[in-house]
Amino acid sequence: EKIATQLGVTFRCNTPIEHIEFEGNIAKGIVSNGVFEAFDGVISSADYHHTESKLLPKNLQNYDEAYWDKKVFAPSSLLFYLGIDKKIDRLKHHNLFFDSDFEQHSHEIYTTPKWPTDPLYYVCCPSKTDPSVAPEGCENIFILIPIAAGLEDTQALRDEYFEKIISRLERFCNTSIKESIVYKRDYCKNDFVIDYNSYKGNAYGLANTLFQTAFFKPKLKNNNVKNLFYTGQLTVPGPGVPPSIISGKIAATELIKNL
Repeated sequence: EKIATQLGVTFRCNTPIEHIEFEGNIAKGIVSNGVFEAFDGVISSADYHHTESKLLPKNLQNYDEAYWDKKVFAPSSLLFYLGIDKKIDRLKHHNLFFDSDFEQHSHEIYTTPKWPTDPLYYVCCPSKTDPSVAPEGCENIFILIPIAAGLEDTQALRDEYFEKIISRLERFCNTSIKESIVYKRDYCKNDFVIDYNSYKGNAYGLANTLFQTAFFKPKLKNNNVKNLFYTGQLTVPGPGVPPSIISGKIAATELIKNL
């Protein structure tokens, strides 16, 4: 943000985009909070499906609903953010738990999407390497469970899986953890939809299958609008922070060429 601001970028928070205004096949600007603002071009880094289905009329969309429904999406996640009022010796900064059947968990994400029977999970404990992220003598932990996109998401299910995972983590660490939790927050598929307009609540974009890579990905340029481009994890080069930044650079370069 500091670098962008130094280069003349203006950031506006709390300004949800309601729709993009068009004149023929030219994007003329955007409407936010009921106010129209004119622009020479538009780059959307919002969720690609959201941009197309909510901000564009059907005749200007690159892809219809059937296209998105056939795509294979990477997992969503169930996350728990925990503050623990003691140190947990056995945890490292990064901890991957492959203590159950990988094939079964994978099958329950991609083949027969359902809440996993016995999930693998990841634990990050950044207070092991950065003491500034937790009070002295405490730990800052988050737990991530990969789940299929588009599943039902209820508080009861979140609570059920928290009990499953915290019991396994306590056994591994050979210490009680649950009774030492002083802060707890959960985050799952519904939150990804609400906060990011994420299609089916996915967390990682399209699955990296052969026919969803390179030029098989959703196009960076809108085929029907001369000055509308897309960027982010659902277009090229793909998901992850570095690829999404590269995607923004490519989209900006193409828009400049266009203008």
